[in-house]
Amino acid sequence: MALTPATGGGCGESTPHSPIQSPRPVNSDVEWDSFDPQAYVRHNYADLRSDDREILCRIRDFFAEAKLSDARCVDVGSGANLYPALSLLPFAKAVDLCEWSTANVNWLRTQVDSYDELWDPYWQVCAEHPAYAALADPRRRLAQVGRVVRASVFTLPRHAWSAGTMFFVACSISADRAEAEHAIGRFLDALRPGSPFAVTVMLGSLGYSVGRRMFPAVALQRADVVASIATGAYNLDVHEVRPKPPLRDGYLSMLLATGRTRG
Repeated sequence: MALTPATGGGCGESTPHSPIQSPRPVNSDVEWDSFDPQAYVRHNYADLRSDDREILCRIRDFFAEAKLSDARCVDVGSGANLYPALSLLPFAKAVDLCEWSTANVNWLRTQVDSYDELWDPYWQVCAEHPAYAALADPRRRLAQVGRVVRASVFTLPRHAWSAGTMFFVACSISADRAEAEHAIGRFLDALRPGSPFAVTVMLGSLGYSVGRRMFPAVALQRADVVASIATGAYNLDVHEVRPKPPLRDGYLSMLLATGRTRG
C-alpha cells in the first residue's frame, strides 16, 4: 500500500453525495483537489460552536503554559481551518501550514495574507488569555510569520519543528486504520524531542461530506487514539468533547490530546 499525500479535514456537511467508489478507500483513492474549502468553512466555522470554543480554550491555555518563545511551529493538514495556527501565533517566529489539497492550499494563502472576519471570534477566545491579548494585531502577525506549504503528512521531515498542531486529520484522510496511526506517528516524529503539541480527532467517524462530495473517515475509538499517541509522547492529557447538538451525523465525539514529544 502506497502512503500518498494527505489533506486535513474531518468534519463536513452531513448530506451524502457523490460517494467514493471504494467501500474502504485509502488515501490515494481520494480526489483531494475536489475538496471545497468555502463549503467546509461555511458549515463548520461560520459560527463559533461551543465545542470549538472549548477546544480552543484548552489549547490556548496549554500553549501559553508551555513557555514557548520564537518557536518554529507547524499546523499539519490545515485544510480550511485557521484556529490551530492562531493558537500558536504569539509564540512563533514561523508557522508552517502544511496541506496537500491544491484547493485548500490556495484558500490558506489568501487567509494567511489577511484572514476573513469570521475568524475574529476565534481570536477573541484566544485573547481572553494575557499571553494572546498582548498580541495587538494577529492578522498582521499571521501574514508576517505564516507560510503555506504544500506537503503530505506522510512525508514530513523529522524533528523540524518545536511545537505543532494536527486537527481532524488522522481520522479523515482515509478509511484505513493503519494510515491513521501512521499519520499520528509522522506528525509526532516531525517535532523535536520535548515539543508541545495538540491533536484532535473525530471518534467513531463514518465519513463526511463537503459540499456535494463525500470523503472517507476511519471510526477510531478513544483507546486506539490514546495508545497511538502515547508511543511518541509524554505528559499526555486527553479530553473528550461531546457537542450538543452534534456538528453532523456519523460520529461519536471529538477528542483533544495535548502533550510533549519523546526523544
